[in-house]
Amino acid sequence: MRWRSTRRWLALAPLAVLGGCLPFGGDGASPSAVLRRAAARLSEVAVTKQMSFAGARLYDYMNGAAEAYYAKGFRTLGVADARWRTTDATLEVYRLETPAHAKALFDEFNDGKGKELPAGLGSASWHARELEGIFHRGPYFCRLIIVGNDNEAKQLLDALAAAIDQSIPE
Repeated sequence: MRWRSTRRWLALAPLAVLGGCLPFGGDGASPSAVLRRAAARLSEVAVTKQMSFAGARLYDYMNGAAEAYYAKGFRTLGVADARWRTTDATLEVYRLETPAHAKALFDEFNDGKGKELPAGLGSASWHARELEGIFHRGPYFCRLIIVGNDNEAKQLLDALAAAIDQSIPE
């Protein structure tokens, strides 16, 4: 009996590692892990309320807008709030099926009129009442929403984009 359970565990272990179920596999690639690493790089920025949404749970976060992400191979979303001095932000890191899916999602959202961010293989930011920035790297698509449009907000957008980009595993 003991041999059978050991054989079963050995047979299932590679699947668990690939799926990120064990502590030594998969978590480094999760959007939540990317956000945790980015937060560690930003000593003066408070990163709070980290949440994760996988599969159909994306509807719990964004309702009908989720369809655009599902069409581009959505797997998991990591979300967090950030605050630096008096400026608040929302951080969204999406893990998609492939790098091609992340680039396609970026291309869908990018109108070509944005300013480049110090992040990603492609990036754009728009300055209106709020700042918004997007970029992609590997199978990740990142969206940053900054409340405000002053110099502090612009500094925060650049700092967040760079920290998240540097936290994406190669």
